[in-house]
Amino acid sequence: MAYLIQGFFFQNRSWLSFVHRSEVNGRVGFIINEGLCRYMYSGVIFPDPHNKQELIGEMFDHFGESKLFDVKITPEEVHFTKKYNTCSDIICYKFRREEKLWVGEYSGSKIGKGDAKCTITEAPDALFLPPV
Repeated sequence: MAYLIQGFFFQNRSWLSFVHRSEVNGRVGFIINEGLCRYMYSGVIFPDPHNKQELIGEMFDHFGESKLFDVKITPEEVHFTKKYNTCSDIICYKFRREEKLWVGEYSGSKIGKGDAKCTITEAPDALFLPPV
């Protein structure tokens, strides 16, 4: 059985932006903004072709494509490890069920910790095959 996963993770971020100063001064100034950013992700979780007892997956978000491994899905909790295709940081996600949502957190050595939410839907194998 395969699963579709979609959700958001939240990160406190800082970014540089510019502001126009007064008409009299006529210059542009730069400021540092800080805030909580929300990033959407989506992906698929499926049995490992080399070991049907294990689940693996693929995901995509604002920061790129990633692989999922060590995936565990039970009625009470979900957890998996994510590694982006372009960097070596390992990010661990843990969720607990809260009604129709999975609510949890992530942590990684380079990105720190943050909150995340998702939905997970069982998907029939036929979804992944082209129509005939």
